Amino acid sequence: MLEKNDLGIVKISKEVIVGIASRSAKEITGVQAVGGGFLNRIARIFGMERFTSCKAEILSNGDIVVTVPIVVEYGKEISGIAYEVQEKVKKDIEEITGLDVVKIDVMVEEVK
Repeated sequence: MLEKNDLGIVKISKEVIVGIASRSAKEITGVQAVGGGFLNRIARIFGMERFTSCKAEILSNGDIVVTVPIVVEYGKEISGIAYEVQEKVKKDIEEITGLDVVKIDVMVEEVK
């Protein structure tokens, strides 16, 4: 996202948005991890702790679309946790960046 003002340019990268989404999702009770699946296991083996499967897309009008893959704790209500993740991620990204989040896709990749 690129924004111009009287003092210069402010640029917010996709990595910042992904970082916010990842941290926000981890704060929800019942989310054991963000990411999961084969790629995250391989990344951890090679010591890539900062690797995340979250994705952010900045549309041409400046709106944000985010995808958050999660691992849900066994015995918890998946749909309720996914909804909480959507709400928290949207709220946090908008509060921290001032950008509009128009869509958050939550993908439950594992239940542990």
